[in-house]
Amino acid sequence: MDINLREVTSSAALEEKKKLRKEFNYLDMIFYTLAALIGLDTIGAFAANGAQSLTWLVISAITFLVPYALLTAELGSTFTQEGGMYVWCKMAGGRFFAALGAMMYWVSNPLWLGGTLAVGSIAAIKSFWFGSLHYQFGGNPTTDAAVEILIALFFVWGTIWCAILSLRVGKYISVFGSYLKLALLGIFVILAIIFLLGGHSKGGSLNLADLVPSNFGLIVSGILPILIFQWQGFEVQNGAGEEMENPQRDVPRSIIRAGIVAVVAYAAFLITILLVLPKDQLTNVGGFLTAFQSVNTVLGPLAKPIGWLVALAFAIALASSGGTWIMGADRTYAISALDRTAPLVFGRFSARYGTPIAVNLMSGIMATIAMVAAILVNAFGSGNITTLFSLVLGFVISTATLAYLFMFPSFLILRYKYPNVPRTYKVPGGMVGAWIVTLLPF
Repeated sequence: MDINLREVTSSAALEEKKKLRKEFNYLDMIFYTLAALIGLDTIGAFAANGAQSLTWLVISAITFLVPYALLTAELGSTFTQEGGMYVWCKMAGGRFFAALGAMMYWVSNPLWLGGTLAVGSIAAIKSFWFGSLHYQFGGNPTTDAAVEILIALFFVWGTIWCAILSLRVGKYISVFGSYLKLALLGIFVILAIIFLLGGHSKGGSLNLADLVPSNFGLIVSGILPILIFQWQGFEVQNGAGEEMENPQRDVPRSIIRAGIVAVVAYAAFLITILLVLPKDQLTNVGGFLTAFQSVNTVLGPLAKPIGWLVALAFAIALASSGGTWIMGADRTYAISALDRTAPLVFGRFSARYGTPIAVNLMSGIMATIAMVAAILVNAFGSGNITTLFSLVLGFVISTATLAYLFMFPSFLILRYKYPNVPRTYKVPGGMVGAWIVTLLPF
């Protein structure tokens, strides 16, 4: 049975899809997915809640990450059209159902880029280059805000430009960013071991009492939302479904490998950071930065110049996270627009680059507005960058989570609607297995 016979599309979509180029191979997909999964901006936010975060890391990996990976592997290797989750939701529940999911999926990303990620990169520069998270450029709030906006503009539009370039070029922000993230985490773990062996550690011990979950309110409001947000990203690559060389073969394999690496990386970081730092030193915006500054002291006179490089690498790593999600989510929303469930202008792809240039530019504009508002509120409002980070992150997590409430049931519906469609990968366990991997992450 040809699955394309089941899809109703528009002439505009068919015309724009002629601009797509197959430039996405297996290795690209692994690192692209890793860039989406591993987020250094929020990695300290769940570590700040102590050793029970490690317990919930394991629990959430089993009950959310694994079933989510399995169902995405089947969806992504079976229904391989450009637009990924929009197409899956449309085939399952219709255009209006898919439009709501695609809107939620897209809108969170420019806000994340301009808010959380831009704030995180500025925090890295202030902490490592100028010695304090609360450093003010020019010594006053007005000059400080102006300089921060200039830095953030470069960050936002540099990331957007990478998304506008052809996938053949733009994908390297994800590949390079993944290497940087893993390198930063690896260097941190090595320095932390030296730090511990040298007797410098001031962190808490990881005993059984620390690992036992407590404070249900904190778990629901402060740990699980961030962990689930950290685990999201397996389907992002399918936004470029028709730009993949062999999605039937490569989607499941790339998801499995990226998922394993992400779990190991998060667990290694969390264990070492809990051993090195006391809980009161972990702030949401500076968790990774604070931890690195502490263990960096073992390098002696090299600590400061290494810190400058770490700050730069951290900012580039954040840009790779934002760029990866922008590339995937913008393609998803562009296909929604071509299907007349969003403004048609957002469906325009560049003939030169084969990328959704109109929605890319709109993402940049939204990110800029969010960034300027965040910096001005911080400078002349709350004056607390940690509080601001938490507020922006909370909004991003909320909108992103809503999108998945459309995608997860779509998997189960498509199992019933199209039982005879050939599936190169299929979630094991028949329909019982399909129900399990749908209900657990949902």
